Amino acid sequence: MINSQIKIVSAIVMANNKLLLLQRDNNQGIRDPGCWQLPGGGVENGEMPDGAIKRELQEEIGIIPSSLSFLISPSADVYAYYARLTDEETRNIKKGAEGKDLRFFSFDELSSVPLTQKLAITVKDYGEILKSLLKT
Repeated sequence: MINSQIKIVSAIVMANNKLLLLQRDNNQGIRDPGCWQLPGGGVENGEMPDGAIKRELQEEIGIIPSSLSFLISPSADVYAYYARLTDEETRNIKKGAEGKDLRFFSFDELSSVPLTQKLAITVKDYGEILKSLLKT
């Protein structure tokens, strides 16, 4: 039997004690339209998660952060990465073809914007860890 479960990669990208989020398109055919999410996406056939996150970041934010590293795999189909941007990388960020907007948020600002269901659960369950990452 072939495992058809989709693998997902996402990145916690930070600069100046803020978290970079991508606002999803408003297309009603997608999950959580108009909500904010971590940059990332699906792992394509034959692709490894490390390659997928680099591709997704290049497509969505226009750069591959030099400090990008694997953080955790909370389940068999999800791979989370972490990067703290240099000043130059922060200046070079640009929104790709996907999504409506790209913006940095402080931890406290996350409660005032619509987050995807998965990110809202992550912030609720791992908020203290995320907050500590933002402060370092």
